[in-house]
Amino acid sequence: MSGHVRRGDIIQVTIDTVAFGGDGIGRIDRRVVFVPFTAEGDIVDVEIVDIRKKYVRGIIHTITQASPKRIVARCPYYYRCGGCQYQHISYHHQLRMKERQVTESFERIGKIPSPPVKTIIFSSRPFNYRGKAEYHLIFRKDGYPEVGFMDVEGGTIVDVEQCEIVDESINRVYRRFREALMSGSETFQGDRFTVWSEFDDTELPQDRFEFSTIGRKVKDKIFFVPQEGFFQTNISLVDTLVDRVLAMAAATRSDVVLDLYCGSGLFSVFVSPCVRKVYGIEMNHEAARCARLNMDTYGVSNTEIVEGRVEDVLKSDFIGEKRIDAVILDPPRVGCGRGALARIAELKPSRIIYVSCNPTTQARDVRYLLDEGFSLMELQPIDMFPQTKHIEVIALLER
Repeated sequence: MSGHVRRGDIIQVTIDTVAFGGDGIGRIDRRVVFVPFTAEGDIVDVEIVDIRKKYVRGIIHTITQASPKRIVARCPYYYRCGGCQYQHISYHHQLRMKERQVTESFERIGKIPSPPVKTIIFSSRPFNYRGKAEYHLIFRKDGYPEVGFMDVEGGTIVDVEQCEIVDESINRVYRRFREALMSGSETFQGDRFTVWSEFDDTELPQDRFEFSTIGRKVKDKIFFVPQEGFFQTNISLVDTLVDRVLAMAAATRSDVVLDLYCGSGLFSVFVSPCVRKVYGIEMNHEAARCARLNMDTYGVSNTEIVEGRVEDVLKSDFIGEKRIDAVILDPPRVGCGRGALARIAELKPSRIIYVSCNPTTQARDVRYLLDEGFSLMELQPIDMFPQTKHIEVIALLER
C-alpha cells in the first residue's frame, strides 16, 4: 500500500465510526485511516500525514459532506487546543458514542462478549462543568508571557482568553490573572497555574483551611483537598458518582471495606456510616493528610487512612488475614498494578466496585479479576467529561 498512498496525498474517505481516543475511523484500500475532528457519517477529503504498516493517519483537508451528527464547535480555540475532542459532535451523539466505546473496550480488551453496559448517565452541564483547570505558562525571550492550554500536538501553548468547559468562576479568576501578567502588574514563578471553581465555604470554620488546601462540596459535606491534588472534576455529577458507588457497594453494618487509591477520602466518608470498618489506602502524602482531616471534621471514627503504595500496603502485615467484604478502587488512568490485583483476589471480597476514567485499562484489569473467579455484574458509564474523549465507568464485580 505504501507504494499507492504517500504523505501529502489527498484522498476521499467516509468516516464509519469514532474510536475511543477521539479519532474518526475510515478505510483506504482496506486499511484503517484515523482522522481527528471527524464524525460518524462525514465524507471528507483527507490529507495523509503518516503511514504505518497497519494504518495511516490523516487530517481534514475538506469536508465534502457533513454528517448530520456534526455541529459547530462552541469554542473558537477548539481545533487548536488539546483540551476537547468532541465539540464538533452533538451532545446526544457523544453519549451514544461513549456507550459504544465502553462496550468495544470490554469486548476487545476484556474478551467479554456482550458486556453489561448500562445507559450512560449524562451531565446536566455539557459545558462549564469542570471544577478545576491547570494552565500552562511560559515567558518568551522578549519577556512576553504565553498562558493557556497545550495544543493538539502537546508542543506549544494555545493562548486562550476563556475555556468553554470550565466553571465560569474559573474563567473569571483566569482572566484577571492573564490580564495582570500581560500588563506586568503581577509576576508568577513556575510553569503551571491551577484554578479551582468557587463554592460556598462558609459552612466550615476558616481556620481549618491551610495555604495548600482548598475545599470541595459534595452532597452535604465539604472536603479538604490538596491545592495541587486530584478531585472528581465534574461539578454536576460528583454527587451521582458517589450515590452509584454506594448503591453498588450494598454495604451492611457488619462489612469491612477497603478503599484503595482513596485520595482525600471521598468514598470513605460516605460509606463509613454504613459499615463496621473502612481502611483507606493512599500514596500521596497531602491527599492522605486531607483524608484524615475530612474524617476528623465529620467525626468518622471507624475509618483508618494508611499512607503508602497500594501494592505495598496490601502485601504488608497491616492487611494480613483481615476479612474484607468489599473493595472500592479508583486508580489512576494507567489502572492497577498486577500485584495489587492479585492481592485483591486473594482477599476474596464479596464485591469489588472499580471506578475508572479509562475503560481500556479497566477492561484489562477486570479480565484479570474474572480469571480469578469474579463475575462482572454491571458497567455504568457516567459522562464526567463532556466534549472530551474521556469516559468514567463504574464496574461492579461479585465473587
